[in-house]
Amino acid sequence: MALAALCYLLVTALLFRNLLPHLTMDLFGDLGDPLLNTAILAWNARHLPLTPEWWNFPAFAPLSGVTAFTEHLLGAYPLTSPIIWLTGNPVLAYNVLELACITVNGVAAYALVRELTGSKAGAFVGGLAFAFAPFVAEHVTHIQMLMAFGMPFALLGLHRYVTDGSGRHLVWFALGWLDVLLSNAYLLVFFPILIALWAAWFFRPENARRWVAIVAAAILATVPVVPLLLGYRVRQAAYGLVRGLDEIKGWSATLDSIAGISHRSVLWKGWLPNTFSEASLFPGFAIAALALIGVIAPRRRVPLFYGAAAVVMWLLALGPERGPYWLLVQLPGAQSIRVPARAWLPATLCLGVCAGFGAAWLARRRRARWLIAPLAVLIVAEVWFVGPTMKAPAPVKLAVPADAMVLDLPISAGYGNADAQYLAVLGNYRVINGYSGYSLPYFAALREALAAHRPEALAPFRALADVYVVARPDLEKPFVAWLEMQEGVERLPDAEAWKLYRAVRRGSGPPPPLPLPRSGESAIVIP
Repeated sequence: MALAALCYLLVTALLFRNLLPHLTMDLFGDLGDPLLNTAILAWNARHLPLTPEWWNFPAFAPLSGVTAFTEHLLGAYPLTSPIIWLTGNPVLAYNVLELACITVNGVAAYALVRELTGSKAGAFVGGLAFAFAPFVAEHVTHIQMLMAFGMPFALLGLHRYVTDGSGRHLVWFALGWLDVLLSNAYLLVFFPILIALWAAWFFRPENARRWVAIVAAAILATVPVVPLLLGYRVRQAAYGLVRGLDEIKGWSATLDSIAGISHRSVLWKGWLPNTFSEASLFPGFAIAALALIGVIAPRRRVPLFYGAAAVVMWLLALGPERGPYWLLVQLPGAQSIRVPARAWLPATLCLGVCAGFGAAWLARRRRARWLIAPLAVLIVAEVWFVGPTMKAPAPVKLAVPADAMVLDLPISAGYGNADAQYLAVLGNYRVINGYSGYSLPYFAALREALAAHRPEALAPFRALADVYVVARPDLEKPFVAWLEMQEGVERLPDAEAWKLYRAVRRGSGPPPPLPLPRSGESAIVIP
């Protein structure tokens, strides 16, 4: 296992070879989701999780409960928070997490397949197939999707427990289950479905007591997550944050997306379509071939289950129009899941296990075992991706008080606001800009009012507190001139090339963050 882990780490390092010299400064891919998640890691390190302060992520000021607008990444807390405490560098923590997740995914799958096949070769290939499935190339900028090692660890505990009934294996399952629940919202929905399928497949009435113990362990491991889930539900309901059915359909896979590759992929570029975005579900020819061998050749119950489970997860990835996903959207909370195509993540684990069985079968045949090495190389070749590294924004010393409300201009419609909220976390202030998985109704109106140079744009915010306005060097000069002419706006000392203004408070409303709105109310209204 140590040699396998070293190999997985080496492959990971090669994939991120252009990032390694800049681990403390750059992020891979872009400055959208990676910078958002880096800000979340920094926020987690500065606040005790689940406290009122922790729930108030400093974006979309003056709103409260903004932490519930996106992923919490608490599953990474034990690794990333100590790094940030020691170095003060959340970019380094994010990059270490990314490299570690891919490596540990491989190690966890190795342990599971080794348990199931008894073959080192099968285990190595199974770990390789899970850690470096082509699906990974599309999600290297979604760190929460890489935090998947809890799945194979939980399944390892289950397989061992139903075999010998030892309580320590049940503990291992519970820890893996808890890790999955803390990883991302998608696995919170999709992995329990996989476990339910597993239980239905392997249940034996004579082992009823063990199954009761498994259910009890899952319930106990879920208890620590309940306050988190309730916190999300209360805050998202207060703002009316739900996914429309059309949005869910738009992020579903299609039948032909099984041949889709990431736009970052190298090997099959020009041969396979790369226009499916998150619905790029190409499993890889090497993994598919090995998985097919693993399901058909041994004719065993275990690989048959994982093959069938992969098909079920693929059907879920097709969304509510083409598969059984329409049942999920009827459940409370399930409609907050925007991308059904991410059900393919558990499917990659299932295919990895089947591929491990296929490699184990080949390893037992003298004339066929030579195929394992080229197929393993092909697995790596099919995941091979390229992408730029982007320098994370450096903190700027703005002369604003702690927890002040700041408008960082220019304000954009998309992930450009991730820059502003990242700097807000580092600078210990609250920013009116915001970037998350949800779009708040007033935000577009705010951008339009600012673009039209309407003084009313700042009125709802100035009614609560002074608004500090940051004018970056690329802000259009006519807007800067308009801002300086507004009543009650004063120029403060510049911060490097950035101009800073204070729009004095013009109201007596409650200071931010505002309490959660009541049902049907709008937290902010732009006149």
